[in-house]
Amino acid sequence: MNRAQAQFIKDDFLRRLGGQFQKVDTATFPILEQILFQAGLDFNETIRKNLEKARAISTGALVDTGVPNVTENQGTFTLNIGYPLGSKQLEYYDFVNKGVAGVGGKNAKPKKNSGDYRFKSKFPNRRMAASIYSWLNRARKSVRTDRVDLSGVQKKRRKLATTLDEATNKKRLAYAISTAIKRDGIKATYYFDRAITENFTKDFKDALSVALGGDIILQIRQYGNNNSN
Repeated sequence: MNRAQAQFIKDDFLRRLGGQFQKVDTATFPILEQILFQAGLDFNETIRKNLEKARAISTGALVDTGVPNVTENQGTFTLNIGYPLGSKQLEYYDFVNKGVAGVGGKNAKPKKNSGDYRFKSKFPNRRMAASIYSWLNRARKSVRTDRVDLSGVQKKRRKLATTLDEATNKKRLAYAISTAIKRDGIKATYYFDRAITENFTKDFKDALSVALGGDIILQIRQYGNNNSN
């Protein structure tokens, strides 16, 4: 969302008002809401692109962000984006975002003061191994419907599927992968953090100033994370 897009939305709205322009209270113009909603859609698309680039798509749940919601209260407009409160994604998205340091972890190196996460034990439990086993099976099933490699995600799935097909003991393989993850950690992608910095820039603030015809104050707040705070 930038100044030109915002101007287009504003001009298009005024054009559609036509002769009714003088009869409409300018305080009720939904221009700002339209710009904020479009910015939310842009954010969701950036989330998808970042996950695809990081090859961090498995079930596709992290791509399924909530529909942007715009609310107004006494002149303050709020754009709600991301995963809905109470959603399953909210429980683990930040592990993929900021990474998880392993026990002796050489891969995941979360930034300081960013809510670092780390595994407490090097031994995987049955639930984790079962999750990895399901993940491998999903990769193999999805490959059967892929005719060509269209993305890095599909290439990764084919590699996983080959590994699973060649394994003599698939459950043992799942435990081995789980152990490796516990040891090395989960590499940070910053897919969510980067989506915020990439979308809510000076261009975005300029777009809002077009809608309001003046300066604005922009505040970004986080509600909900892996610690349920």
